Amino acid sequence: MRLRDVHGRDRSLCVFYGLFGLAGTAVMGALAVAFVRENVDAGPYGVLRNFVHDALTNLASQFVYADLVLIWAALSAFMVVESRRLGIRYVWAYIAGAPALALCASFSVFMYVRQLKIAAAGTGPAGLGDVAPFGGATGRKGHQPDTVRPRAGRRQA
Repeated sequence: MRLRDVHGRDRSLCVFYGLFGLAGTAVMGALAVAFVRENVDAGPYGVLRNFVHDALTNLASQFVYADLVLIWAALSAFMVVESRRLGIRYVWAYIAGAPALALCASFSVFMYVRQLKIAAAGTGPAGLGDVAPFGGATGRKGHQPDTVRPRAGRRQA
């Protein structure tokens, strides 16, 4: 499915994820280029060594770096589960894309592809009017409400 085939809320989410992915790629790419230009004299290995050193130099940078690594691990698990559920191929590329460029870019692209798959399946995201209070269904297209099954050995009235 392509973006031109997606409508409504699914299209809005796809556009949001796509724009966020492009913005994240542009911003993080520009920062990466600036860092490499500043450290070009160290060579390829030295650039990587300097990056890790700078990322772990003080408590503030350690905090940010550790937070990113932990959220990357959690989002990786989410991406694997969702890719299996929705049939998204090459999930490893989205996971490897986080340290290669930026988590904000690779995760946004994953969410874009995920939303396309959801739209193609016709199971769009639940909105405020799609679910009644206390979990009751309101008849959303393609949704089968949960049924209460009687326990074995009990009589139904």
